[in-house]
Amino acid sequence: MRLKFDGREILSFASNDYLGLSTHPLVIAAAKAALERRGAGAGASPLIVGHKPEHAELESALAEFKQSAAALVFPSGYQAALASLGALAGAAETIILDRLAHASLLDGARLSGARVRTFKHNDVADMERLLEREGTDRNQPRYVAPVVVVESLYSMDGDAAPLAELAAVAQAAGALLLVDEAHATGVLGETGRGGLEQLAKEHGRLPEHVVAMGTLSKTLGSQGGFICASKLVIDTIVHSGRAYLFSTALAPASAAAAREALRLIDAEPQRRTHLLALSRTVRAGLAARKLNVLPGTSPIIPVMAGTEQTATAWSEALLRRGIYVPAIRYPTVKKGQARLRVSLSAGHTETDCAALLEGACQ
Repeated sequence: MRLKFDGREILSFASNDYLGLSTHPLVIAAAKAALERRGAGAGASPLIVGHKPEHAELESALAEFKQSAAALVFPSGYQAALASLGALAGAAETIILDRLAHASLLDGARLSGARVRTFKHNDVADMERLLEREGTDRNQPRYVAPVVVVESLYSMDGDAAPLAELAAVAQAAGALLLVDEAHATGVLGETGRGGLEQLAKEHGRLPEHVVAMGTLSKTLGSQGGFICASKLVIDTIVHSGRAYLFSTALAPASAAAAREALRLIDAEPQRRTHLLALSRTVRAGLAARKLNVLPGTSPIIPVMAGTEQTATAWSEALLRRGIYVPAIRYPTVKKGQARLRVSLSAGHTETDCAALLEGACQ
């Protein structure tokens, strides 16, 4: 995991390529083969002639991977958020988001025309309070149940959502629960199927009221986004998700690359095992150096700096030592909560992590 910067080779802890699959020879070969078969682009929107066999194969594989009835792929995760929330909510409906939900989810909620409410981060009781308030309108003839939006693994804090509790409360309220698995796919779960893996296992499949959203651009090492859900939800997005309807389809080569990456998550489980071991090592090492590390077990490790100036100074000091860890500042996070965001990959070695820990204490 190295970059070229001003003619120097830099050790990078900034990528979301968690399993190092973007450079895997088989992923690259799958993309090349599709490029030769289909050309560089899809050529049209999915409902015209843009939906190719590579898309259909990937959607089938994603549905099986997430244990859902159906799946849909998009040119980006951002478009997946806009299309799904725009299709599932409208001016007469309400979307309830975790306050730390990604900007794409917030934008999708706002652009949908729905009422937008937020609840305290990972606070199930606060979410339930908002759902109960919305439930007072259930007897109205035009009442439509809310859509609750969360992430399974939060990209800036590195903490996981209490998905079983959230799903149970949403189901009791008759609400849809949309879970963004962008940073969890390939990382969380017993076999790397994401934060929803255990819920799907307990129910035999992804529950009907749960929608899994994700990206092909992080652990899957490619480019694009996806939705896994019931057939009804997928059909609704296909026919009324404007960001899906009116955009050229995902490049076939990207779809083929992501399909191969999905296969490799199962075929090479040692990548995930190595990644999680590195996470434990780095977290313990940073804590031993008395740095303020937010709790968690994921490969996203926030080291709290406080002020924007401190975070920037830390990042620049590491860069001078040949290590890049980005400073995350306002408006990405609240003022006073600036941090360094260490992002680990299976492509890192123990030697790489030792260099990071050595640099962090200088």
